[in-house]
Amino acid sequence: MVEVPDEIRAARLAELFDLVVDSYDNVGVPFFGPIAERLIAEVDPRAGARVLDIGCGRGAVLFRLAEAVGPGGEVVGIDVSPKMVAATAHEARARGLTNVSVQVMDATAPTLPRGAFDAITASFMIFFLPDPAAALTAWRSLLVPHGTVGVSTFGAWDPRWEQMEDLFGPYRDRAFFRIDPRDPNGPFGSDGAVEGLMRTAGLVHPRTVAFDLDLFFDDTEQWYAWTRSHGQRQLWDSIPAGDLDRVRDAALARVDGWRDEQGRITSRHRIRLTLAQRP
Repeated sequence: MVEVPDEIRAARLAELFDLVVDSYDNVGVPFFGPIAERLIAEVDPRAGARVLDIGCGRGAVLFRLAEAVGPGGEVVGIDVSPKMVAATAHEARARGLTNVSVQVMDATAPTLPRGAFDAITASFMIFFLPDPAAALTAWRSLLVPHGTVGVSTFGAWDPRWEQMEDLFGPYRDRAFFRIDPRDPNGPFGSDGAVEGLMRTAGLVHPRTVAFDLDLFFDDTEQWYAWTRSHGQRQLWDSIPAGDLDRVRDAALARVDGWRDEQGRITSRHRIRLTLAQRP
């Protein structure tokens, strides 16, 4: 497998999220919002705190943090996608949030003042990074002593998603994504593994909280739109045009079988929240 240089990987990641900027968290399926609420509840930033949100996307965590820290606090959001940053900054202004700023920045090595933040959040983005432990080490230096970092990742996957692997597996771009977050033996394969990343980065007192998040889709087309509205779009876009209709039709046929007793298409995701502190 040919290694993709980190700068090319970052550029491709930015392009991916530039593509989904309008649909991201905007197809009628609450996903990032409920996760953000639980993550912030666990990080529990105090009023007046200064918090950094890494991979801020369209602001699911960022805007809730702004409310949590209040007008006397400050929230900084960074994201590799220029279009995400522009859209989120525009929305922050529209909301009248004077305690929020957003910048284009690579999460692997943020160019921000050391020891400046009481807490750092990173929701559903750390598994995109080529070296998560190195990124966490860089983030640790941005925290005040005893400051908290909190990340959200996937816990156990719904078995029905795993049963789609024969459709999507042949098209996964393993050169682009060095780490498969579904790998049970990988750095995101268990609570202990993610806590181990924290320890490797020099963070202490790691702990994990997990919960189940149920998603409901009106029909198979909404499921398809949802999977194309975030990072999974990269998988769809990696399928050659000649194969896309076949793979899509087969996937939608299986998803149609995910209906519950009320006839709703459902999907359950185990969400993992992992927190640790700078010594």
